[in-house]
Amino acid sequence: MKNLLSNNIYSGLVISITLAITLTVVNSGCVYQEISTPEVEVPDSVSYNVDVLPIFTENCSVSGCHAAGAIPPDLSADNAYISLTFFGYVDLDNPEQSLLFQKLETGSMKPYATDNERAIILKWIEQGTLNN
Repeated sequence: MKNLLSNNIYSGLVISITLAITLTVVNSGCVYQEISTPEVEVPDSVSYNVDVLPIFTENCSVSGCHAAGAIPPDLSADNAYISLTFFGYVDLDNPEQSLLFQKLETGSMKPYATDNERAIILKWIEQGTLNN
């Protein structure tokens, strides 16, 4: 009986130590990092030629993507403005609902634009998609 009691105490001690070690290891593995959103800098007045068109030229109108004769809209330097404004890619009444912005914000084109570029394009739409 005494031997059985000693085995139970020993087993309980082993379980307690194992549980304490497991909890220590599990809890020490939890490291929280603060995620900060980078500041987006958008000019007060967005220029299509200075701010918006370079985004399309560098990121979109490359061979096989949104260049002339490829996937619509045509975002080549000569055709981007007409393609976006004439074919309904921008919604001046609801800029955030514009097809262009939606594709960049949450759609298939999100990986190809930075937060700053998306903010510039949204501001351009909000300011009336001027060809300036």
